Formats: sequence, structure tokens, C-alpha cells
Amino acid sequence: MKNKPLHNLVDEGGIIAPARTKRDSDNRMIAARPQPRKKSQVETKNQLGAQYDGLPGSCDRPTGPDDSWRRIAAARAPAFDQSVPAYLLDEKYWFLDWNPAFDELVACPLGLKRLRNHAEDFIRELVNVEAVYQRSKKIFDPKNVPLIDVEPLVFHTEKYGDVEFEKIAVQISDAHAQLASWCVYLNITRAHRLEEMWDDLRASLESHLNWSRYALSYDKLLLNFDDYFDLVDLVVGKVSNCKRCLDLGAGTGNGTIKLLEADLDRNVWAIESNQAMIQQLISKLEKSEVEAGCDYFGRLHVLKENLLRLDDVKDILSPGSYDGAILINVLYAVEDPEKCLRQIFRLLQAGGRLVLSTSHRNTDVDKLFMRMQDVLERKNLFSQLSPNFHDARERHKKMEALIHRDTQQDIRGYLEGAGFRIVDWREKEYADAVVVVEALKP
Repeated sequence: MKNKPLHNLVDEGGIIAPARTKRDSDNRMIAARPQPRKKSQVETKNQLGAQYDGLPGSCDRPTGPDDSWRRIAAARAPAFDQSVPAYLLDEKYWFLDWNPAFDELVACPLGLKRLRNHAEDFIRELVNVEAVYQRSKKIFDPKNVPLIDVEPLVFHTEKYGDVEFEKIAVQISDAHAQLASWCVYLNITRAHRLEEMWDDLRASLESHLNWSRYALSYDKLLLNFDDYFDLVDLVVGKVSNCKRCLDLGAGTGNGTIKLLEADLDRNVWAIESNQAMIQQLISKLEKSEVEAGCDYFGRLHVLKENLLRLDDVKDILSPGSYDGAILINVLYAVEDPEKCLRQIFRLLQAGGRLVLSTSHRNTDVDKLFMRMQDVLERKNLFSQLSPNFHDARERHKKMEALIHRDTQQDIRGYLEGAGFRIVDWREKEYADAVVVVEALKP
């Protein structure tokens, strides 16, 4: 059963449609087998016998029409990230973005870069490159571009052997009904080590989804937790003289907004790899901009990128060009902390300042949540935010290995190994949960 969901096709809005495999002479998709007659619930029950008592939700009422549009709107955008390998191209076939599954199978192994690689860079690596290239030259005539294109692709991976895809490319139109971009889904039809691949994709998607849900749920608590804003104020205050600042692992934007608010002459580069968090950042910044009556977006540069791949975007983030950088509760979740810090070191100019907060081996998560609950109760908000509180607490439990991975000595070693000189070290901030470190690039 684990393989079936990712064998489905997905339309441009993320709606799952049945997989089809046979192709007629005109290259149109035709059903592989006749559609069976739909069984009634009574027939199913008679066939399965006493063990059948209905699947979860089958006896409940469906979503009503008055609420459906909200649910559809909320579900369609995230569906792209939580589906089969997929990517977005601009009208000239340059990569705009891709989802976690494509990153895992294709982008990361090939070293592809958003906004810098063309679809041809992917095609060049295909096993069936010649057939795809010749067909593309014919099918994608600039004077007669297809609305939808379907074709087989074969990609060799070191880990899973040859992986066969059924590509579905769909035009995305702008407000004038003109081609704006392409949404391309790669439905996996075969692989040499298929089961291992599904296991890895499932783990990758679960991790991505967990971070998305964790950030959005936890953010509702943080926005009402004074200790958190004290932490943000402390970190941002230490880069008070910096005019070109990086917010690395910007998350939902709390640090970014504070950087922009604190100095109206400051430019900020917010780097984040999770699309749900970026959307939350943009939404919050739009609201803050209206409330403050200031132009924040004119001084903000948002880049969707992994913190371990900053060296890959040197043409966007120029080495030696920034005088300040912050990482608020990020370093503990980075797979290779010293590599991350070395790349930040290269981005900073001489004398540039890095300020970070992070958990450590002795972080008491229970104490942090007890403090949070106390603050929310005093504000009469705990009852309202209780679901978010318990959800965040459970997700913290799942991340305890990461939260407690590094000793304080490890953190010092990461910074010094990357070339930084530590000038301030505070051990008991944010309900004693994190250290706050200020370091300079000599």
C-alpha cells in the first residue's frame, strides 16, 4: 500500500487523478483498463462481512459548500510540496522552484540551483536524453507551444538505479491568459530499488511537513510569549550598526521583521528553505508594513535555499558583502553546523558580526514549556492556544535528539572552526533554553 499514493498523477492545482499507463498512436493517454462499476456501501459490507464497519469519516457529513472554498484554497498550494517529484519553470524553461521529492531525487544529486539552471541541465542527465532532446525541439515550437505535454523520462541515480518517470507538464497562465510558467510532475513508474526509494521519499516528505506544521503551530505561541521577543530583541540589538543583514533560517519572519523595523536604512536577506514558512513570513510582513506605514519589501530580499548550499548561490549572495547575520534557534537543526558557519563566514565582510541563539545538551525543554504555559495563562490565552501548545510540545519531543545534539563546547568548536572569534557568550536566555553567542569575522 505504501507505493500507491505516489503512483497517482497530479493536476496543476494538486488534485490527484488516477494513474494511466498506455499510450495511443497520437500520444494521448488512454485508460489502462475499464473503470469498474462503483459498489454501494451495502455491497461492500456484504462482501467483507462483519469486519467491515466503514472507513474513518465515511459515516460523517462531507464539507459543506459554504466552507469548501476556504478549504480548497488552503489545500491546493501546499499540495505541490507534498506530492510526487515536481518543479516549476518560467516561460523560458528556467527552474523557478521545486518540491522536496524532486530535491531528494534529482536537484540535490545534480546540484541544480533555483533561478540559475535550465530544464536542459536536467534533460542532459537523462538516460534517454537523445529521444527527449529531439522530441522537445519538435514539440516545444515557440510558435505553437502545447498546453499539456506527457512523455517518459529515465533518470539514473546512484542510490536507486534507473528511475522511470511519466512526465506531465502543464501550462500556468497569467491574468491575461498568457503563458507565465510551467508546472511539471514526475510520476514514478519504475525503479530498480523502488521500496528503498519510497522509504526515503516518505521520510523526506514527513520531515518537511513536520517542520511546516511545527513552525506554524509554534509561531502562534511565540507571538504571545514575551520571553521569545526578548530573545529576538537581544539578538537583533547586537547587530544594531549593521546595514546589510542576513537572517539565516528566517522561518516565519519574526527576526526579519524586527531587523527591518529597527533600522529603516537596513537591507535584509531572509534565507529559508521551507515554502510554508516563507508564505507565513510574507503574510506577516504585509500586515506589519500596513501597520507601520513603511516600505519593508523594498528593503527585503527573500531567497529559498538550504543553509548548507549557500556557496551554490554566490552570484546572488556575494561573498564578503554583508556586515551582519543572525540565526535564531536554527543551528541545532542544521545537519552540518560547521559547514553552515563556514559559508556564513565567507558571506560576511571583515569585521562582520554573527549573532546566534541555539539549544544545547543541557536545554530543559520542559522548563521552557512550563514558562510558556505560565505566561499564556496570565494573559488568559492558554485555553485558546492549548491545541497549539500541545501540538508544539509533541513535536519538540520528536526533535529532542536534535535539540540536545550539541554540547556548549561543540558550539564553540563549530564557530572557531569556521574562523569566527567569539566576543560574547550568554548561557541562560529564553527561559534558560538557549545560549546566545556574538562572534566576529576577524
